[in-house]
Amino acid sequence: MVQKIGIDFGTTNSLISVVTRAGKIKSFDDLGRPHPSVVRYESDKTICGKKAKDKLDQHGIGVLGNTVRGPKKLLGCSDINVDGRLLSPGEVVTEYIRYLIEHARDEDDEESADLKNAVVTIPVAMGGRERQVLREALLNAGVYVESFVHEPLAALYGYFRDQEDPKGALRRFEGKMLLVFDWGGGTLDLTLCKVVNGNILQILNRGNNSVGGDYLDDAIQKYVEQKHAEQHNWDEESQLERSPGMLAKLQAACERAKITLSTHDKTSIFVPDYYLGEGEESEIDYWLTREELETISKRLISQGINEIDALLADNQADIDRQTIALCLATGGMVNMPLIKRQLSELFGIASLEISKKGDRIISEGAAWIASDELKLTLSKPFELLEARNSMLTIIPEGTLLPTRGNSIRYPQSMYCTDLEMGMHLRRLNDHKW
Repeated sequence: MVQKIGIDFGTTNSLISVVTRAGKIKSFDDLGRPHPSVVRYESDKTICGKKAKDKLDQHGIGVLGNTVRGPKKLLGCSDINVDGRLLSPGEVVTEYIRYLIEHARDEDDEESADLKNAVVTIPVAMGGRERQVLREALLNAGVYVESFVHEPLAALYGYFRDQEDPKGALRRFEGKMLLVFDWGGGTLDLTLCKVVNGNILQILNRGNNSVGGDYLDDAIQKYVEQKHAEQHNWDEESQLERSPGMLAKLQAACERAKITLSTHDKTSIFVPDYYLGEGEESEIDYWLTREELETISKRLISQGINEIDALLADNQADIDRQTIALCLATGGMVNMPLIKRQLSELFGIASLEISKKGDRIISEGAAWIASDELKLTLSKPFELLEARNSMLTIIPEGTLLPTRGNSIRYPQSMYCTDLEMGMHLRRLNDHKW
């Protein structure tokens, strides 16, 4: 039997998980944390993961000098210039996936030697072109994609699989509405589901790429710099210049502070030699409080929480928030006390579940989907709006979605006299899932 893995390829971090032959879940992390999604090119050497992130000398997502941070967000681009080297996003992703696979094999040869088949998770807003580039990049890294699964759906399945009686847990939610609120470093994804006959039916999705946790890290960094300038009475003329490579170090310190303030009232942010100078002026040394963090993040958090009502008010759903039987909150951001409080106010303590393994529940869910060989089907019909304003079903609800080596079989043939429409239909038939 071919062993299959789950891959959570994220904007900020990524992780591979597998269900072992003993039926236990295992994640191939880096000292207890997922691998940073960073690729760095140094002459003829490629560095990935934490080692690449530690060498960053600037902040942001995308191409940063000779480093690419968050290559997933570049999948829809054409060639990118990485420090004078012209590369396709697919090539960068291939290098990174190879690193993840090699790390997994080095960590556990017995379990990972044959891990070439994967269920791969994707954001709800990822388009067909990006999926095709991602599939080809994975194939070039020696990984065959069995199927793509939305990240929140994988998290929900991982949640049920963690229960002592997964089937019993599903029965308790039979006919009820479930919401997955996945707020990570790069994106915020929401998925509305319903349990029907013991199956999880995905009803509606919504994604926002502009409120990820990385934006909060950026806001904290700017706030700390401002406080340091006020402390030393700097204006634009007297402010010292940053030392090369130190911005990323402050960014990392701000990220750690954000995590620490989930359980502490205050924490120190200390970066020596941050500015070109001497004495106290050259070093960042600031005690950040939880109250300050909540003030800094208030606007961003409000935007993210508002996505819930925007999803539920969608014309296709129009769901009363009180009917949500379970809100599964996952991702690094949901550990912030302010977000926990607001989610509790919306759904109540009984319906809210904050995942204790938010940094790995998606990859673990994908690994369980792969191991259980779940069959994914179309939850809604694929329809064509006709000129007479009626809907023609092209692919019916319940159609088995394609997996590697299998394609959708259409129940009917169509004849079209419009050449442009005919070309689009041909592309639909040739679409690579």
